[in-house]
Amino acid sequence: MAVYKKQLSIIIPCYNHGNYINEAIDSINPDNINISYEVIIVDDGSTEPDTLLKLEILKKRGYFVIHQPNGGPANARNTGIEKASGKYILPLDADNKIHQNYINKAIPFLESNNYDIVYAKPIFIGENKIKRRKYKVWPFDDLKIVTGNCADACAIYRKEVWIKNMGYDESIPFRGFEDWEFWINAAANGNRFHMINEKLFFYRIIENSVIANYSDENKIVINHQYIAKKHANFFLEKLLKLNYIRERYENDIRRFPITSIVYFLYQIGVIEHPVDRARKKFLSFSSIKRK
Repeated sequence: MAVYKKQLSIIIPCYNHGNYINEAIDSINPDNINISYEVIIVDDGSTEPDTLLKLEILKKRGYFVIHQPNGGPANARNTGIEKASGKYILPLDADNKIHQNYINKAIPFLESNNYDIVYAKPIFIGENKIKRRKYKVWPFDDLKIVTGNCADACAIYRKEVWIKNMGYDESIPFRGFEDWEFWINAAANGNRFHMINEKLFFYRIIENSVIANYSDENKIVINHQYIAKKHANFFLEKLLKLNYIRERYENDIRRFPITSIVYFLYQIGVIEHPVDRARKKFLSFSSIKRK
């Protein structure tokens, strides 16, 4: 069993975000955090003189700053988490901030041993007029996760989640989908999610950020294809289940009086499990098409 020196490690990747990093640091107020924690800043190959100066000042103030060549968000998070001594991990981008109550509200859910990953809703700051950059956070659903992301990277989770995932995937063709792939990987590994239905971190919308430059739909499609192929079994199971639920719903409408009996027979094992039935239907259909 792993022995941790701290309860929480806050990992802050920074690439030319010197204008904002002090706000991120200041939002981690020790007076509002009732657990032991550490802050690890990963300079991901910054080139701006102002950013480099602020990182040097933070080092002199006693912060642990790691310098590395630019490798992107996944690589920077992996670098920081690998050095982390905390039982729990909180990735915090240098241009974002956390609410003073976030950590204290999230940790008890993890300490209860009922959950492995806890996340919350964002408060949007910065270029608020760019509505297309505002996203929705929703309670984790193992079916919906294959159709889109449910949470930002700014979540608090057990370091074991990162270990089982073998880190953030640094091989995704185009940057910006690392957190979605990480949550899919975690779900496939059986980890348990919990959403706090409160706005507990600040997400800064910046006009020239990595996500803002995602105007090329082909890049999005390529990333989706990469993630679906990597987690093919997980996607197949969930998509088959989604298809079955749709079919089941349509059938139930037609024969409403016996619905409760049918579902009871599923539960006690008299009728084959819906996912197994759907899988056989899918395989049968695929073999017919190949012929």
